[in-house]
Amino acid sequence: MKRAFALLFALPGVALAHSWYPYECCSDNDCFPVAVENVKNAPGGWVLEDGTFIRYQEARASPDGKYHVCRHNNGKGALISVYGKAACFWAPMGSS
Repeated sequence: MKRAFALLFALPGVALAHSWYPYECCSDNDCFPVAVENVKNAPGGWVLEDGTFIRYQEARASPDGKYHVCRHNNGKGALISVYGKAACFWAPMGSS
C-alpha cells in the first residue's frame, strides 16, 4: 500500500517535467534539460557536449530560460528533428 501511495506522488512530477515538450519531439520520454556548461556558443549556433551542432535559426525559444534537447534512443542517439520545423532543441532567448 505504501509503495502504491509513493508511486502516485512520483507520477505527477514526471508528467510535469515533460508537460511543455511537444509530443512530436519527445513522445514523453526523449527530452531533457541540458546543463549550461554542456552547451558551447560557436559561430552560427551551439555545440553540444557530443559535438552536435545546432544552428541559431534551428533552435526553439526555451520557455524556462534553460537549454533542453530531445534525442532518439532515450537521450543517447541523434537529435530529434521534425521535417519542416525547428530542431527539438531549446535555448534561452538572447543566448546566441
